[in-house]
Amino acid sequence: MKQNKTEIFQELIKREPNFLDRPLEELLPMRFIGEVAVNAYQGLIKRLDDLPLAQEEKEAKLWDGQDAGKALLMIEAKIGKLSYEIPKAKTELIKDSLGRITGRVPTPKGELRREKLGMTHSQMKKAQAIAHHPEEVEEVIKEAEENEDIPTKTAVLNKIAYKREKERAKGKREETQIEMRGNAYIYYSRIEEAFRLIPSKPPVDLVEKDYLMIKAIALSILKKLEVFFDEKKVEDLPKPS
Repeated sequence: MKQNKTEIFQELIKREPNFLDRPLEELLPMRFIGEVAVNAYQGLIKRLDDLPLAQEEKEAKLWDGQDAGKALLMIEAKIGKLSYEIPKAKTELIKDSLGRITGRVPTPKGELRREKLGMTHSQMKKAQAIAHHPEEVEEVIKEAEENEDIPTKTAVLNKIAYKREKERAKGKREETQIEMRGNAYIYYSRIEEAFRLIPSKPPVDLVEKDYLMIKAIALSILKKLEVFFDEKKVEDLPKPS
């Protein structure tokens, strides 16, 4: 089934260059097919080295997967733009027998249309975020090409979130910089940067060789920071004058 949807999606994006001109009602099922296709390509790309294929065939599979990823991002961005055409829910005034306003009730025509189209509120917001961040989309596509990977919606949304957090952290760092002295601030900012860059969990496909290499650098980092875990060493730190 996945293979069928993969082939359908490839035929669509290659044979219909103006597929983005389709209305929202048609783009949504295309997105579903595209998501299945991109997921299938992601699984295939991970196994390419183990498959008995010629190098040209492997490269062709990678390029097809990248084309599918790009097309899906284009569809997602277009859905995000078109979603603004869905009317927003309005409210209707409730009046008593004397004509006084006693409350309001929602008339969620926009919500009903969105549900009829099969869009959840979360899906709509994600599509709108992608539509509003073409720069991040281009960055993800470029990074995927450099890393022989497939550009995905998740990667774009993660990059958007990272930049927002980076901007928020920048404001916080500027406040901190005012409070801390030169070298102390430099040390603080570098540790904070390292903290934000290190993922909260290791990758699920970690093998023993990778584990040992990562563990070695992790222990080296802890060694550099041991002064903050040893009470005696903390007492020996120079006191500010």
